[in-house]
Amino acid sequence: MTNKDFYNHYWQERGASKGARLRYQILSDWVKPNSKVLDIGGGDGYLAEMLVKQKNCSVTVMDISEEALTMAVKRGLEVRVGDIEEKLPFYDRSFDLVIMSEVLEHIVDSERALAEAARVSKEDILVSVPNTGFIKYRLQLLFGRFPKQWLLEPKEHLRYWTMADFRQMIDSLNLQIKNVKASGGRRYLRDLWKPLFAEQLCYELARLNRD
Repeated sequence: MTNKDFYNHYWQERGASKGARLRYQILSDWVKPNSKVLDIGGGDGYLAEMLVKQKNCSVTVMDISEEALTMAVKRGLEVRVGDIEEKLPFYDRSFDLVIMSEVLEHIVDSERALAEAARVSKEDILVSVPNTGFIKYRLQLLFGRFPKQWLLEPKEHLRYWTMADFRQMIDSLNLQIKNVKASGGRRYLRDLWKPLFAEQLCYELARLNRD
């Protein structure tokens, strides 16, 4: 089964998003009004629709799944079929910012994907990823079970990071972390001690050199 077939099946099983997630509001708060945005792996376009309605943004949703993009079109969004593991089909700095929410853990070469996102973005790259350092996952490993972070099957997630691991990767790519917020995990504790109690993290990233 190809990746495209897998994710078409994934979206058939999942269906369209029916409610906002905390990470969507966090990412939206970092987006300036009237921005031109590329939402990579944007699926059915729920976040993109939020940005259009709340921030008056122009958003292009790119995804490998035609099944997901059909749902995004029904939301009135501009879409583009594309594979994040290939060179992005856009000129340098084509967008004000790029979003990749719950995308990087699904691909082998996450570093290249981040570099491509930085290439086509004038300003920031907004991402969210699971935190493998979350206390639940640490306990699962302690008792001999691998941390389950996927919806349908293990092939969904190919990369795993603790908060420290993710920061190390970002540093190696000539990027910097401007902001980080917990978007999942134990309420109150997730903000007090993110490395241990945040199940999911949102990052606002920027290039170290913007010339």
